[in-house]
Amino acid sequence: MGFAHTVGLRYLRARRGFVSVVTGFSFVGIALGVAALIVVMAVMAGFRAELLDRILGATGHAQITEPAMTESRAKEISEIALTKEIVTSAIPYVAGQAMVASNRRAVGGMVRAMSTSDLMSNELIGENIIAGSLSNFDQGTTKIVIGKILAQQLGVYVGDSISLMSSQGTHTVMGFVPRMMRAEVAAIFEVGMHQYDSALMFIPIKAAQSFYKIGNLITAIELSVDKPSHIVGYMPTLRRLVDSSGTVTTWVDSNRQFFEALQVERVAMFIILALIVVVAAFNIITGQMMTVNDKRRDIAILRTMGAQRGDIMRLFFLSGFWVGLVGTMLGVTLGLLIIWQLQPIVGFIEVLTGTRLFSGEVYFLSSLPAKIIPEEIIIIIMTSLSLSTLASLYPAWKATKMDPVEALRYE
Repeated sequence: MGFAHTVGLRYLRARRGFVSVVTGFSFVGIALGVAALIVVMAVMAGFRAELLDRILGATGHAQITEPAMTESRAKEISEIALTKEIVTSAIPYVAGQAMVASNRRAVGGMVRAMSTSDLMSNELIGENIIAGSLSNFDQGTTKIVIGKILAQQLGVYVGDSISLMSSQGTHTVMGFVPRMMRAEVAAIFEVGMHQYDSALMFIPIKAAQSFYKIGNLITAIELSVDKPSHIVGYMPTLRRLVDSSGTVTTWVDSNRQFFEALQVERVAMFIILALIVVVAAFNIITGQMMTVNDKRRDIAILRTMGAQRGDIMRLFFLSGFWVGLVGTMLGVTLGLLIIWQLQPIVGFIEVLTGTRLFSGEVYFLSSLPAKIIPEEIIIIIMTSLSLSTLASLYPAWKATKMDPVEALRYE
């Protein structure tokens, strides 16, 4: 270890009084700022990833529609689509709104109708069945698959019957009679997204066509591709699957404003939380300037013993830089530990305060997600070290401008 390192570290260990307090605030400020940045960016990245997975898992990556699309036409388009290397699945479906009622209460929801094989191939639903089975979904009496929250609201379980009511109906001499259909609960799913668990329902295609009185028509075809992030580049290929009257809508088109708002929020949070590190960096400047003033006699003695200006500059630069480096590493460690134990920490705070911090009704997801992106961790570390480096330069440069004779005269 060189002269500058040795003396610089000794100055850090030997500080007393107000100077050490300022340095301590710098150290703690950088650590907390870096930890906060890592935790918040990981939570926002996790929120975006989880939300995207659930949205795409339930609605696919693209929707193909044509006016008055029949089952035969939908089958033809699906078969052609599956010949394309980029398409992994093509699912015709019928969609609509309905009121669902039990003996307990009635709530509104979204009906989505598809075949048993297509519903079972939907990983978001098929892998999250918590009660019942999809094996006899389109056999015997009309079956329905509902979310856990919706089942709790209706007070029903697998095997119970519920009623579906449409806004369309028949006008009679006794008034308007809504269209109704009875269905037996075949299975209950839980995907962890409140909007789906509380409102989404699945019934067979034939039952939906009969319920909505649409004959053999299909609402749309749900497409999944191998690389959802490349969906915009796939548009020319997908557009050729339909005629001039048809349309292709991608997940980017349907959720553009929502995910753009998330991106803007992530950037804003990064800037706001980075200000914590900026304030801590200013504390480094303050602490180092006070150290320079406190060590005037030492600087003068070192200069008279032959130390060069460059040695003095490296001495005080490294002294401040070590505060930033150790604070940054501690902040990274603290941030990763918080992410590792995020759910227990959230649960403890909820028990302590008696409030629910992460409500699925507000934040779409039922639990607080976190996803560590290595590139973002590197950016946070480089930002913190850059600010610490810049904060250490001015006091170090100021120390080199001190005249040894004048410093000794005032001692």
